[in-house]
Amino acid sequence: MDPGETQKIEDLIARAIVPYSDRPDAEAVACLIDDLITHGQALHAQVTAIPGARRTERAGAALAEWSYFVDAGPTGRSDHANWNHARALARILRSLHSTRAEQSSSAR
Repeated sequence: MDPGETQKIEDLIARAIVPYSDRPDAEAVACLIDDLITHGQALHAQVTAIPGARRTERAGAALAEWSYFVDAGPTGRSDHANWNHARALARILRSLHSTRAEQSSSAR
């Protein structure tokens, strides 16, 4: 993974994992969710490609959770539900990103 992509993912996670008092407006949250899903789908594919025997239990759980949360979407139709969904996606993305980074460093 190139440094620019790594920085984008870290920035997305940082935008989502902030105190509720710093929550962006509804339109910004919708854009954030789209960006999280776009980058997360790519990471999901990369982590899925890692042989199961080389994946940690945490990585396996992140893969399952990612699929569930992307398919299920927010648990309601409110701005708050969308915000919670973005935060959940960001936490899972953080796990997928960590797994990918660990695999990249161990392959060197």
